Amino acid sequence: MKKVVSCCLSFVPVVMIVLTFVVLLLAMLIFGEGTMSTGEVILMIGLFLFEIIGVVMTFVMMIWYMIKTCKNPEFSTGIKVLWCVLLYCFNMFIFPVYWFMYVRKEE
Repeated sequence: MKKVVSCCLSFVPVVMIVLTFVVLLLAMLIFGEGTMSTGEVILMIGLFLFEIIGVVMTFVMMIWYMIKTCKNPEFSTGIKVLWCVLLYCFNMFIFPVYWFMYVRKEE
């Protein structure tokens, strides 16, 4: 069960960020002309909050995977540094890769 939850959490940040950008782009194309109605303002605030949740989840997942990497005794120092740099620079795109390579195989 823990692996399934961590798998879902690995994909959630990138899905949330991409989904928010797509909906925001569509909203700008549809509602881009004229003044915004109350419904459009509520949609934009909801998208902004959805984006904030995605960013916070990305940060938490990045820290969690970095801690897992640093505590893994099977990794050499070079591998730990490489994974920490990858997790820091390409975080939400590397989460599924890291999960597939290491977390999936944990007991």
